[in-house]
Amino acid sequence: MKQLLFILCTFSIIHVSNAQKLFTFGPMAGYSTSSLDNSIFSNNSAGSGYALGGFMRADIKKWYIQPNVYYLHNSSSFDYNQATTDVKLKEVNFDLLLGYRFFKFTDLTYMRIFAGPSYANVNSLKYKHGDPSLSPNAASSSINLNAGIGIDIWKFTFDARYQRGLSDIDQSANKMYTNMFMFTAGFKIL
Repeated sequence: MKQLLFILCTFSIIHVSNAQKLFTFGPMAGYSTSSLDNSIFSNNSAGSGYALGGFMRADIKKWYIQPNVYYLHNSSSFDYNQATTDVKLKEVNFDLLLGYRFFKFTDLTYMRIFAGPSYANVNSLKYKHGDPSLSPNAASSSINLNAGIGIDIWKFTFDARYQRGLSDIDQSANKMYTNMFMFTAGFKIL
């Protein structure tokens, strides 16, 4: 009886370990290039930034739902009164992405597409250099829309996404929206 119980437990463990995982999570880090589109200033130039955070993914056959939480630091610049002003934006983003795996190389390597909204808690919006009369009036939050493509290779996940701001992050007379490309890498712990 003990041998039969041992054999059943062994086969159960082997079966469970070979089954596809329905839930994964892990850390992620990334590089972003962004411009802050605005209604007043000219010669808007893209800047770079970084993202640090984590992701979770719940798989449902070829579909998945992936919430992300990450700290994002972005920069951009524009010209105003013959002076260049640097813009620094720091925020915490909460994404809810819906994705679809469309090409499978192996059981552990596949490509996917995704899209979904993101809520950003704006920590700071600062202007540096340039005209001293400028001062932003940062919104406390913003809503963004994400769309992108990714590839998973074993436990590594790589994403390229475009994020467009849907709400104004500078509540002064200047209307300002985020416009960003972000490249992230993650590692599935589970």
